[in-house]
Amino acid sequence: MEGKGKYDGQRLRARDVLRLYEAGERDFRGANLRGCNFRDKNLSGADFSGADIRSTRFVNTNLNEVKFCHAKAGLQRRWVLGQIAFFGAISILIGLLQGLMGALIAALLTDPELRTAGIASLIVVVIIFFAIARQGFTLKALGSVAVTVAGAGAFAGAFAGAVAGAVAGAVAGAVAGAVAVAFAGAVAFAVAFAGAGAGAVAVAGAVTVAGAFAVAGAVAGAVAVAGAGAGAGAVAGAGAVAGASLIFSLYINRRMRKGGPKFENLLIISLAASALGGTSFSGADLTEASFASASLKSTNFANSRKCTTTLARVCWKDVKKLNRARLGTSNLQDPRVRFLLTTLDGKDLDFSHANLQDAHLAEVQLQRAILKGTNFNRATLRAAQLNDAILSEAQCIGTNFTAAHLSGACLEAWNIDETTTLTDVDCDFVFLKERQDRFGNRERLPHNPDKLFQPGDFEKYFREVMDEVKLLIRGGVDPQAFKSAFQALMQTHDIKPTDVRGIERKDTDVLIRIAVPSTQPKAEVARTFETTYDRALPESTAQALLEAERQNKQEIIQLANKSIDSISSVLSNFTITNMNNPINTGDGSVYAGRDANLTGNTFNLGEISGQVTNQIGQLPDTEPTEDKPNLKDLLSQLKAAILDDSELGDDEKAEALGEITKLVKAGSNPKEGAMQRMAKRATDTLKAIAEPLSSASKLATACKTVLPMLISLF
Repeated sequence: MEGKGKYDGQRLRARDVLRLYEAGERDFRGANLRGCNFRDKNLSGADFSGADIRSTRFVNTNLNEVKFCHAKAGLQRRWVLGQIAFFGAISILIGLLQGLMGALIAALLTDPELRTAGIASLIVVVIIFFAIARQGFTLKALGSVAVTVAGAGAFAGAFAGAVAGAVAGAVAGAVAGAVAVAFAGAVAFAVAFAGAGAGAVAVAGAVTVAGAFAVAGAVAGAVAVAGAGAGAGAVAGAGAVAGASLIFSLYINRRMRKGGPKFENLLIISLAASALGGTSFSGADLTEASFASASLKSTNFANSRKCTTTLARVCWKDVKKLNRARLGTSNLQDPRVRFLLTTLDGKDLDFSHANLQDAHLAEVQLQRAILKGTNFNRATLRAAQLNDAILSEAQCIGTNFTAAHLSGACLEAWNIDETTTLTDVDCDFVFLKERQDRFGNRERLPHNPDKLFQPGDFEKYFREVMDEVKLLIRGGVDPQAFKSAFQALMQTHDIKPTDVRGIERKDTDVLIRIAVPSTQPKAEVARTFETTYDRALPESTAQALLEAERQNKQEIIQLANKSIDSISSVLSNFTITNMNNPINTGDGSVYAGRDANLTGNTFNLGEISGQVTNQIGQLPDTEPTEDKPNLKDLLSQLKAAILDDSELGDDEKAEALGEITKLVKAGSNPKEGAMQRMAKRATDTLKAIAEPLSSASKLATACKTVLPMLISLF
C-alpha cells in the first residue's frame, strides 16, 4: 500500500467514522476499526486501505467503490478464544457420546447372550463410516445410512421377541447409539477444522486439541459405564471407538481441504462456523469495491436476511485466504473462478462455461485460454489479454472490452449487443469458426490473409452486427401486410427503406436485416413490425401460404423468391426523398436498383443477363497467375453456369445474377473492408441458392470449384 492516511494506526469508533464521512472525509487508510458496526450505513467511495477491520460489521452497508486494499479482516482475539472454548466443548460432548456408545457396544460383545446384538451394532458403525468415506456428506450417503438404520431397527425388533424387554431395550439403544457414534465421529474433527479456519491454531494443531478433548470425553464416558459394572472391556471399547473416529475424522478433514462436491456441505458448515464473530459484509453492496492484497480469512460474504450481497466487478487481485471466507452463493464458490479473480492469470487454462458474470478482470492474462460458453455478462475486461483465446458461445452482454487484445481469438457464435463496449480494441484478425471446414477455413476476418484490421475496424465490423434487428417472416410475404408493418416502423422508430441491410431467403421463409438507430430499442422495433404485420395479414393470404407449404419444394422456393421480389417492390415505392431510389443494403449493394431489376414478376431474364455481361466486361483486364486467377473469367464462368442450369427457375437465376452484380462491384476495390463484406454476403447467398440443388447441377458444381477461387481474391 502506498502512503499512509491521516488516521493511520488510530482507533476510530463507528460514530467517529460516520461523523467524519458526513463532513466529507473519505480517507480512513490504516485506521483501527476493530469491532465497529456500520449496519445499514452509506460509506460509498471511502478508502479503508490497510485498515484493521477484524470483527467489523458492514451488514447491509452501501460500499460502492470502497477500497479495502491490504486491509486485515477476520476475527478479534477474544472471538478466537471464544471459538477455542466452543469447539473444545463440542469435542468433549462428542467424545463423551463416543465413549458411552463404544462402552455399550463392548459390553454387548463381551456378554454371550447379547454378542449377536453387539456384532450387529458394530457392523452398523462400519457401514456408516464406509458410506460417508465413499459417498461423502451427500443425499446418496444419507440414503445408504437410512437403509442401514432400517435394517438395524428390524433386527432389534426381531431380537426383542426372543429376549426380555430390558435386554431388548439395550439392544435397540446400542443400534441407535451406533448410528450416533458414526455421525459424531465423522463430524468431530471437521468442527475442529472450522476452529482452525477461524485462526485459533494451525489445522494439525486444531485436530490435535479437538482429538485430545474427544478422547478425554470418551474415557469419561467409559469410566461412567464401567462404574455401573460394565468392566474393563467397556473402557477398551470406548478407546477403540474414539481412536477409530479420530483416524476417520482426519481422513474427512483432508478430503475437505482438498475440495470436491462430496464434502462440500460439510465444508460450508465449517466455514460458516469459522466466520462467527468475523468481519461481515453480509447484504452489503460492494459494487466496484477493491480488496486487492487484503486478508479475508473468517470473513462473511453471505446474503443477509434483508439484502443480497452484491459483488459486481469487485477487485480480488492477490487477496489472501479467500478460500477460508464464507462466500455464500456467489460465483466465488467455484475454485476456477476464485483462482482467476485472485491471480488474473489464466493463460492456457480451461474456463469453459464458468460463471464470470460481473467479474473484475481488467488486465487479465487469458492468452490461448478456453472460454467456450463462459458467462462474461457485465464483466470488466479492460486491457485484457485474449489473444488466441476460444470465445465460442461466450456470453458478453454489457461486457467492457475497452483496449482489450483479441488478435487470433475465436468468436464463433459469441453473444454481444449494443451494451457491449468494444472501444479501442487491439486486434489484427479473428476467426468466426472454432474448427476448420473441409477447405481448411476458419472464417478469418479480414478474409484476405494478407490484410489486418486497422485501428477501429474491429469495432466498426461488430458494431454493424450489434446495431441491426433481424425480422423473420415465415411461409412467404404478403405485400400489403409488409407495407403496413414497414410504414409503422417508419412512423414509430424513424427507420427508412435505406436502413434495410439485407433480404435473405431461408427455404419458405424470408429474413430481413434492418439497421436500427441507437435511440430505438430493438425489442420494440421487432414488436412493432410483427404486431402490425400479423394484424394486417388477411385471412385469405394466410390460407394461401398454408396451401403453398403443402406443395413440392420447387414451388416453395419460387414462393420465397417472389416474397423477396414483393419486399423489394414495396420498399422501392416508399416515398422518402426520391421514389425511384434503389434500396441500399448497408454494404453498397443494391436489392431493387436498375442494375438487376428483380421486382414484380415481369422481369426479362435476357435483359438482366445482358446487363451483368456488360458489367463484367467493364472490369479491368489482368493477367491470370497460378496464385491469382482472373476475376472476369471466374465471374463469366459463374454466370454461364447459372444460365445453363436446368434445375433453377427464372426467379432463382435472376436472384443469382443479382449476386454476381455485387461481386462485380466488390471487385472494383477488392481490398476495401466494405467491398470484402459485400463479396462475402454475395458468395454466401450463391451457396444458399445452390444448396438444395443436386450434385449434377451446374451451379452447384461451379460453387465448389469457382467460389473458393473467387473468395481468395478478396
